[in-house]
Amino acid sequence: MAKTADAVVIGGGVIGASLAFYLSKAGLKVTLVEKKHLGYGGTGASTAIIRMHYDNAPETRLAVASYPVWANWADNVGAGDPDFEKRGVLWLVGEADAEKMQKNVTMHRAVGAKTQIVTPDVIERIEPALDTTNVALAAWEPQSGWADPLAATSGFAEAAHDKGAEVELDTTVVDVILTAGRVVGVRTDRGFVDTPVVVNAAGPWAGRIAQMVHLDLPINVERRQIAVFDQPPDVARQSVAVVDQVTGIYFRPDSAGAIQVGMNKRGDEVNPDEYNRAPDPDFADTVKRLLSARLSAMDRGEFRAGWSGLVDMTPDGKAILGAAGPHGFYLACGFSGTGFNFAPAVGLCLTELIVGGQAKTVDIEPFRLSRFAEGQPIRGEWEYEGGGGFEQRREAREL
Repeated sequence: MAKTADAVVIGGGVIGASLAFYLSKAGLKVTLVEKKHLGYGGTGASTAIIRMHYDNAPETRLAVASYPVWANWADNVGAGDPDFEKRGVLWLVGEADAEKMQKNVTMHRAVGAKTQIVTPDVIERIEPALDTTNVALAAWEPQSGWADPLAATSGFAEAAHDKGAEVELDTTVVDVILTAGRVVGVRTDRGFVDTPVVVNAAGPWAGRIAQMVHLDLPINVERRQIAVFDQPPDVARQSVAVVDQVTGIYFRPDSAGAIQVGMNKRGDEVNPDEYNRAPDPDFADTVKRLLSARLSAMDRGEFRAGWSGLVDMTPDGKAILGAAGPHGFYLACGFSGTGFNFAPAVGLCLTELIVGGQAKTVDIEPFRLSRFAEGQPIRGEWEYEGGGGFEQRREAREL
C-alpha cells in the first residue's frame, strides 16, 4: 500500500530539514527523503558562518529573517542545538571597495541587520592578532558568528519528526510522477508516496530531480575546499570569523581551537556522485600563506585536516526559490554556497507559499527561476571587486 503525504521534501541538508520542520509545524503531513544521511551534500562540508553581509537586499533580508532562529533556537525550533557561537564576524575590504562597503552597510542597517563600519585601529582592538595591511574598512557584526552544520540539520529534522514528519534516510528518489501537469507522487527505491506537493531541496542533485518533471535548472555543481590548521599554543587564539575580501579567503575557529580556512573563488565542476572529497595537495599551502598574511603566527600552524564539499551554483550566484514547472512542484536550491545561513527563512517562506499562496516573512519573488530567462538576475548595486567574495560571481557564465 502506498504511503501518503501532504508534501514530500527531497534532500536532507539544512534547507530540506528546515522545510520539513516548518511544513510540519504548519500542520502538513510531511515526508523528508534523503539519499544518504542528513547533511550528506553541501551542508556537511559548510563552515556554517552566520552573517548579514551581502551586496544585495534580497539575500540580506533572508539573513536578517533567519537570525532570530539561530540566536533563539530553543524557543523557535526546540529540538537539538546548533551550537551557535555568537563571537562576531568581520568583513574586510581594501581601498577600492571602501565606498561600496559603506553603501552596503547602510543598506544592511535599513533592512534590519546589526552591523557597523570599523576602521583598522578598531579592527585591531576587536581581533588584536589580525594584521590589517591593505585593509581600508571592515563591516563588524558583533552578534553574528557560526554554528555546527550537522547539529543544526539534525535539530531541524528531529523537530520535524516530533511534529509528525517521516524522515526517510538512505532512500533514493527514482521519479516524480505527474498527471495532467500536476504532481501526484514520488517514487523512491523503497516505494511510492502519494503527494500533491514536492519541494526540490536536493542541493547538488537538484538539477537531476528537476529533470524528472521536465524542468531545466541553470545549476553547475562545483567542488570547494577547506583546510584546518592548529593554532600555535603560545599565541592568542583567533576568536572571530573573518571574510577577507582583500586576500580572498575566509576563516573561523572551530570547537577544538583550530582554524578552518576556505577561498572565495569558483571551484571545479564535478559529478556530485564522484568527486575528490580531499583537498588538493597544494591547497593547504596556498591558504596557509594567505592566512599568515593576516595572522602572522599561523605560519607556524600545523595542517590538521581538510575536505572538499559541493556547491550548487547558479549564473548569478543566488538561490532559486518558489514554484516552477508542474503544479505542486517547488524549488529551494541553487544556493551557491550561502544556503546554511538562510535555512530558517527559506523553510518558513516556502511554507507560507505552499500553505497560504504567498511568502510573507520575506519577499522571495526576486529568487524566482524565471529571472534568468527574463534577464533579471539578482545583482548587488555595490558589488565588491577585490578577493572574489562570497557573492562575487563575475566569472559566472553569461545569462
